[in-house]
Amino acid sequence: MDFASLVPAWLDAFLIAPFRWPASAEAGLWLGSAILASYCLVLGELSAILVYLWHRERLEAMQAEVMRCHNLSVDALHAGDKEAYLAINKMAHEEFGKSFFAQAGVGMASIWPVPFALGWLALRFEGIPVYDIPGTSLHAGYVFVFLTCYIALRVLLARNRRRIPYLARIEALKDKARAAIVARIAAEKQSARSAEPAEQPSK
Repeated sequence: MDFASLVPAWLDAFLIAPFRWPASAEAGLWLGSAILASYCLVLGELSAILVYLWHRERLEAMQAEVMRCHNLSVDALHAGDKEAYLAINKMAHEEFGKSFFAQAGVGMASIWPVPFALGWLALRFEGIPVYDIPGTSLHAGYVFVFLTCYIALRVLLARNRRRIPYLARIEALKDKARAAIVARIAAEKQSARSAEPAEQPSK
């Protein structure tokens, strides 16, 4: 079973329509690619939000553990306890690795539509040169056009996330979670200090 057989006729007709709107083939490729990139962006962002909300508690717990281990390692370093510092720092690196790959998984959820879009574009535009690369016999085609549009849209979105109502709410949730983690760790440190026996006055 090839990829072409997996694309329903109605979906193919829907996706190709914007490419045919302009009279110019080059303009049509740019317009169609920009609209296709916007579909990928919206679908990817919705997927990433769902993944984040589904695993929110686990992600926040990982972030809290990373910060806790980091603070403990700093405290051990300031106390001059090298052995404790090395042990806690190793633990902090392990927790950071877990948190990093979990966050990367959320990030990957936002770009999963891109390979499918490129696969569909290959069915329609494979082998059609758009621009010649100066000084070489190579050509830039649909991949260059689509990725240019997609990257530009993603940069634009990154700069305006907090201006888009629903995305702003998600960012606010993340900010609130980070603030809560910092406050909880600070409270734990304060509680630990309060529990330490007071120094006896020298006679």
